Amino acid sequence: MAEASETFLTTDEQTRLAAAIARAEAGTAGEIRVVLSTRPLTDHAFHALMWAAIIALVIPWPLAFLMPVGVAALLAFQAGSFLLLGAMLAFTPLGRRCVPAVVERAAARKAALDHFLGFGIHQTRDRTGVLIFIALPEHRVEVVADEAIHAHVGTHAWEDVCTRVLAGARAGRLAEGIEAGIAEAGRLLAKHAPRGEVDADELPDRVVIL
Repeated sequence: MAEASETFLTTDEQTRLAAAIARAEAGTAGEIRVVLSTRPLTDHAFHALMWAAIIALVIPWPLAFLMPVGVAALLAFQAGSFLLLGAMLAFTPLGRRCVPAVVERAAARKAALDHFLGFGIHQTRDRTGVLIFIALPEHRVEVVADEAIHAHVGTHAWEDVCTRVLAGARAGRLAEGIEAGIAEAGRLLAKHAPRGEVDADELPDRVVIL
């Protein structure tokens, strides 16, 4: 039986991406780590039930204006609507659409920052570590760069890294998208943090799949 990680990236693809990271780091003093999150970062059931409650509260009122409906019948209709909608949204793929984009964006950014610190990317000698964080369920990519390199590159440049990864993922070529993002990150690092005469590989090159 294949390991869970191979569901998203095959062993060959993971090996290829590790080689891409090593290649990207060959011309820079910077370090690149890639983390792929396969588990949802947000509780979609909570948002699904919240929307079900709002809709259930609103739906009966047009009916009440059109025909005489007793309070008991109105409450029963609301309760039934909530149960039906709640089950439909919480236990089907529709539930993912209930999570506001701003919530998913904030969750992805927080997770990226947590992993940046958790994997010690902030502890490189020259403070030039970069994390490419891919949240698959949320379809989001975040780049977190340490202060020394971010001060030179800026936020806008990292957006192109995200765009390359997302383009590959949306086309069904996740590994190719990640590889393109790694290459672009390596180009930016080589430009702003070129490799010195003595440079050690401070972080593992393998992709982390969570």
